[in-house]
Amino acid sequence: MLPKNKLNIPQGMRDWLPGEADRKRELINRLLKQISLWGYDEVNTPMLEYYEVLLPDEKWAGSEQIYKLIDRNSRILALRSEMTLPIARMVSSKLPPDYPWRLMYGGEVFRYEEIQTGKQREFCQVGVELLGAAGAEADSEILALAIESLRTAGLEEFTISLGHTGILKGLLESLTCEDAQMKQVRSLILEKDFVGLNNYLLTAGLEAERIKQMIGILTCQFSIDDLEKEWQDLPYEISTALVDLQEIIRLLRVNNYDRYIQIDLSTLRSQEYYTGMVFEIYTAGIGYPIGGGGRYDQLLQNWGTDCPATGFALGVERILLTLPQEVKEEFAQPIFLTGNDATQIITKANQYRKNGKRVFTKIGRITRIEAEALALRKGAILDWCEEESEDV
Repeated sequence: MLPKNKLNIPQGMRDWLPGEADRKRELINRLLKQISLWGYDEVNTPMLEYYEVLLPDEKWAGSEQIYKLIDRNSRILALRSEMTLPIARMVSSKLPPDYPWRLMYGGEVFRYEEIQTGKQREFCQVGVELLGAAGAEADSEILALAIESLRTAGLEEFTISLGHTGILKGLLESLTCEDAQMKQVRSLILEKDFVGLNNYLLTAGLEAERIKQMIGILTCQFSIDDLEKEWQDLPYEISTALVDLQEIIRLLRVNNYDRYIQIDLSTLRSQEYYTGMVFEIYTAGIGYPIGGGGRYDQLLQNWGTDCPATGFALGVERILLTLPQEVKEEFAQPIFLTGNDATQIITKANQYRKNGKRVFTKIGRITRIEAEALALRKGAILDWCEEESEDV
């Protein structure tokens, strides 16, 4: 009997079997083709990076999610846990400052996190980075492209929860908290634990009325129209953030993309490098985002480059889980071409392939019943190339 470790794979990883791998590759290709129509060029980075690339600021959280190893020169390496940081390193070190750079990618990332349905420790992301472009025009392009990408994948029912890091900055600007306290406040907001936030701020000595105002802003059910109201007595950071969101929505309305947007001023992302608008994408049946992104104007400074930037990433496996059944069946469905006439089958198969169809063939003796059974097992469409006969 073989040892278990010869047949098993590490926890949080998975094998992609025939059919599954086809659907995944087809989805990646669809997404990248759609994104390329917006002028984005594909890039890729190594799966292994130096650890300091993935955690350039020691104050950032997330080190416990990074897979680390030591090379023969005693340097700490890490499997990439996302794509934004490696691309920021690449742009800063390899590309001339011919901004804006519109870059897209599709690749595997590794993150040591709790495992549940649709959340693995190795997963694929397709995304974009728009570098060297500031302001609402660039941010609205990112949001519009995320929407079009999901629609191209076959999703129509989804919501983009849109927020802004300026909201949190404005709420905390009058607090004299230490870094550890700031991190705890941020963590509670990320978890949407507003009861815990209330208790924590009370313990920290903040006045109850001030806490009520803060939590009221974070939990307020904003409509898009609310952004256009005249807001009084708000901290500068919050007022500026609301104006920024208002302009982003105005541009999205041109193509009716605003129907996918829900304003949620408590929206944050786990990465701490975001500096402006942030968003997460949700769809029915999954209790965590299928994608997200935002603006990160200061990130490239870690590599000596001063460059505004914005982008997003979509979780390929999560999208596959949410696709309607008819879309899943459509992905990569092959044609099974069979019969006795070799010339006819080879000619017809080549024509199918020229038209972008996947075809597999069998030339020789096979009954119609056998052909139908084989097509069914392979999830294929049967093309029977001769008269039905039980003895051919």
